[in-house]
Amino acid sequence: MRLAIDAHALGTGAGGNESYVRSLLEALSSREPDMAPVALTPPGWRGALPAGIASRPLRARRSWVRVALDLPLLLRRGRFGLFHAQYIVPPACPCPAVVSIHDFVWKRHPETLPPITRYRLQALIPATLRRARRVFVLSGAMRQELTELYAYPEDRIDVVPPAVHPRFSDAIDPETVERVRAKHRLPGDYVLYVGALQPRKNLSRLLEAFAAMRGEGEPHRLAIVGQEAWMTRPLGETVRRLRLEDAIVFTGYVDDADLPALYRGAAAFAYVSIYEGFGIPVVEALACGTPVLTSNSGALAEVAGTAALTCDPVDADAIADGLRTLLTDGATRQRLQQAGPARARTFSHEAMGEAARQGYRRAL
Repeated sequence: MRLAIDAHALGTGAGGNESYVRSLLEALSSREPDMAPVALTPPGWRGALPAGIASRPLRARRSWVRVALDLPLLLRRGRFGLFHAQYIVPPACPCPAVVSIHDFVWKRHPETLPPITRYRLQALIPATLRRARRVFVLSGAMRQELTELYAYPEDRIDVVPPAVHPRFSDAIDPETVERVRAKHRLPGDYVLYVGALQPRKNLSRLLEAFAAMRGEGEPHRLAIVGQEAWMTRPLGETVRRLRLEDAIVFTGYVDDADLPALYRGAAAFAYVSIYEGFGIPVVEALACGTPVLTSNSGALAEVAGTAALTCDPVDADAIADGLRTLLTDGATRQRLQQAGPARARTFSHEAMGEAARQGYRRAL
């Protein structure tokens, strides 16, 4: 049976969406000889795929053309037995399909999305849920949301968390950390954020918390790693209003190869998003042994477990208190540095691959 995987996010720098697809392909690499996985890759993409994963290029760049025309044609010509979609199952899908949905932000926090994205998902997701034989979600919190928001049968939902790549490790040597830090012009002491720059990542409150700490003499700077996504103008206005120009370093997009050293070199990692379906950067930071502060509810609290410090993400004072603890409480830092890598190892490619395989079997 041939398995087609929608991999149109490869090479886009699209944060968690691209990371999830890469994790899935690696999880299925050389482990599915009876399924013959084929990645349907973006037009013109020339990147490398894991061993055992074949590829076929998509032709359409526009999302509606890809979903309505390009994918159905490729699936029909390739005579695939199962299609693994990302978010949207094509209306004319010629084979059985499963779909991965990475979050329900258009339901939970629609104000944080551009209108066109919000309306598209609100319109298309109900039809996708009817077409898909199984829905893959990233966390137990998402499984509960899917049953509540869409009255979707729980027995048709599979929790398939993404895996953290082995390159994220607490064994990265100091020379590599220093080289990567210098490459991106970061100071010796910094607090790190990694992720797309968009409203639901709650960066404005993180900046407010950081400004309060700087007012108390906190010497660390805040490194914000990630590319601009949408609705980012208020972030720059907040930096200027709080007079944080000299305390914040915006690196823009950073290649995956440099991320482990950036995590490892950070004094602390802050990811206090108001909503996530999973939160891959949290697990990457845990794997690198970096003390983590994240949100105290939903998927982020579930993913972090007891290996991170949590706080109320809508309370800037609580965020500041959490960061102070991470930076000054030696016992807490030591506990989290030891607990993080162990927690991250539970999100392995083997575990992801097995969860996906079980979902595929149920779908067929």
